[in-house]
Amino acid sequence: MLNTCASKFAKFLEAKNLNFRSGTDSDGDSVIEFPYQGKVTKIFFTGKEGTYLSMYLVFERVPANKVTDLIIGCNELNCRYKWVTFYVDKDNDVVLHDDAILSVDNCCEEAFELLLRMVKIGDDVKPQIMKWIYA
Repeated sequence: MLNTCASKFAKFLEAKNLNFRSGTDSDGDSVIEFPYQGKVTKIFFTGKEGTYLSMYLVFERVPANKVTDLIIGCNELNCRYKWVTFYVDKDNDVVLHDDAILSVDNCCEEAFELLLRMVKIGDDVKPQIMKWIYA
């Protein structure tokens, strides 16, 4: 069962006729998966009513010989963008991440705005990330 904010957000996405999946993870947290251009943003709503939001977009796998370049690149991107953080995880994936505290009254609008920002930033940085990986 989805918590309050996740449930409201799922209804919000349904009303916009957007494709998504919802459920709970092994910890009991509510999760909404939002696909976009072959990638999936996972949105976790935690806390009593789901007011703690964490979004993760696994962006691209990094070859072992490029990890250092991408870590330096992620640092550069973190200096340029304030709404999303970038890092290379333990699986050598470039990840875009965002955390926020929502209010129950306007959680849908807040979560959607943050999702749109993440997707837009992902589109903006894609050429640079691909250059770092494949150049």
